[in-house]
Amino acid sequence: MRIAIITDIHENFQMLEKSHAMLRKHGYDMLVCLGDITGYSPLFYSHTPDANACADLLREHAHIVIAGNHDLHTAARLPSYHIEKNIPAHWYEMSLMERLKHSREKLWLYEEEVVPELSPANQRFFAGLREWAVYENGGEKYLFTHFFRPDISGISRWFPVTSMEIYAHFRFMKEHGCQLAFTGHAHPPGPTLISWLKWSNFGYCQVKLRERHKAVICPAVVGERHPGCCLVFDTTSQTLTPLLVS
Repeated sequence: MRIAIITDIHENFQMLEKSHAMLRKHGYDMLVCLGDITGYSPLFYSHTPDANACADLLREHAHIVIAGNHDLHTAARLPSYHIEKNIPAHWYEMSLMERLKHSREKLWLYEEEVVPELSPANQRFFAGLREWAVYENGGEKYLFTHFFRPDISGISRWFPVTSMEIYAHFRFMKEHGCQLAFTGHAHPPGPTLISWLKWSNFGYCQVKLRERHKAVICPAVVGERHPGCCLVFDTTSQTLTPLLVS
């Protein structure tokens, strides 16, 4: 089975459309989006944003769509674990200064972000996005999230660099019988492979996963900082194929 994976689009419909065309040409059986469909700021991106076009394409073609931190912000939603992060239920009723004081610079506040005007259908779409999903194929289970537990939606300014920091994610995988996890959020230059002892990045080369590999951080479609990229994971050969979006 070939699982196509896209993530971190940030309203760049041109790159999403190109990614989908490349994936269709390459061939896939299931399309997964790991979130951050929205999240446009002119400070970071130079494209013309089109959140509705991105959401329309994903509603039509994606089999699994996960909410990223920007998607939650767009829908004025708190993650299910907001109490663990000490985020009050009336968060979106608070002023920016109140949120800034409360967060102590530990949470993303999206001060410069342009919140898109969504169609009614896409408002419902973002309101209903799930935070994680498990997919089973041939006796193997795969976990799809936007980021790592204890922050699977990526709402905090936390970026782990060691496997011990994401032990909660490995424990969550074990609880659900998952052999491999896929996340986005970090915008790496090509997929980053994670084992207990080592984090490896092979750029944009095809790579074969080994039993020691427990998680993959997927590259972003949006481009800008690094080339836009999507992935195809072949569950039979256990290979990851990056497709550069030009």
